[in-house]
Amino acid sequence: MKINPDEIFDYTSFAIDREPHIVVDTAVCVGCDQRACTIACPARCYSWDEASRKLTFVHDGCLECGTCYVVCSRDAFTRWRYPQGGFGVSYRLT
Repeated sequence: MKINPDEIFDYTSFAIDREPHIVVDTAVCVGCDQRACTIACPARCYSWDEASRKLTFVHDGCLECGTCYVVCSRDAFTRWRYPQGGFGVSYRLT
């Protein structure tokens, strides 16, 4: 089965933990000129506001793929782990 990344949310559900499983030091992000996380994240969890020069991360729809962690050239993550047991994304591909 081929799935278009834009349709992945049709096949997923989330049990959202109040405590984020990913924590970003947004002060580090101010000095980043690439902001690869805002481009590479398939769930679009990251956004950059140029006016306030601030990165925003929303963990609610995170697909837990690790792409953000891999593409970050500034080591801005103070924590990246999978959600606690029972929380996070559930894939329904069948």
